[in-house]
Amino acid sequence: MNARDLLPGERILVSSCRHWVVLLRPIATTILAALVPLVILTVLPLAGELRLFLMLGVALAGILIINLYYWGWRSHEYVLTDQRVILNQGIISKFSRSITIDRIQDLTTFQGLWGRTWGFGDIELESAGREGAEVLSTVPRPQQLRNAIFAQIEARRRPGGLGTP
Repeated sequence: MNARDLLPGERILVSSCRHWVVLLRPIATTILAALVPLVILTVLPLAGELRLFLMLGVALAGILIINLYYWGWRSHEYVLTDQRVILNQGIISKFSRSITIDRIQDLTTFQGLWGRTWGFGDIELESAGREGAEVLSTVPRPQQLRNAIFAQIEARRRPGGLGTP
């Protein structure tokens, strides 16, 4: 997140991408999908240069696809400032949604078995004026982010408390 995206006087408290575990399945699938043609190319009776050229093409395609997954993961960002929670998504075009701290009415954290094991979970934010809840999915250390959001809510509720506690 750039400083130019912040409001005047706003400070970033926490910023994170989704948990790295979201990359496991697409990367494993891409590697397996690249291995099948590579194995087939090794057993086909092709000329040496053609076989090498095709194998390099398959490997480069796999690397490109993994790279796209990585940048998609990096472009999904959760930011907590002293004034709002911001969700940013997008590689080429950018989608950004923000919820002011004052409008958050309820926070729910969910961690399944894998989430508890690997340290990720979902946070559901319910805010005033919105039909449904906003879900921050696959957040690393969700309890820490939830506690930081609660700290900002409490700091704003205290008399004269507009900053951090």
